[in-house]
Amino acid sequence: MSNEEWLAQVTWSEDNLFLGSDTSGHTVVYDSAEGTQKGIGPMRALLTSLGACTGMDIVAILRKRKQNLKSLKILLSGERPEHGLPKPWTSIHIKYVLSGVNLETKYVEEAIKDSTDKFCSVGATFQPTAKITHSYEIVA
Repeated sequence: MSNEEWLAQVTWSEDNLFLGSDTSGHTVVYDSAEGTQKGIGPMRALLTSLGACTGMDIVAILRKRKQNLKSLKILLSGERPEHGLPKPWTSIHIKYVLSGVNLETKYVEEAIKDSTDKFCSVGATFQPTAKITHSYEIVA
């Protein structure tokens, strides 16, 4: 495979610091819990990728349903084995905190369900090793 065919690359910077980039030039800084804390850990980056993936779906679905979404925060938690290696995520909980003008519960629930069950490829990548649950809250 030539370099032009790669979708992403990761380059070691120093200590446990790595820079991940894609072919468009976007960069993510990775570090380990024992590192300099200059970047996000790879396992937590997986959680943020899941949140971003499902969040993009939800925003698009709510727009299509003409919902006036003003903000969306996605909180993620998870569990991993205490012992042994590797330590994959075994359970993940996603909490969506939404605000907007007259958001309809039925559309919020539909958007979350469609994203988590059908559309989010990152969530599908976690299956079947991690059980993913979700909840939501609509705030003023």
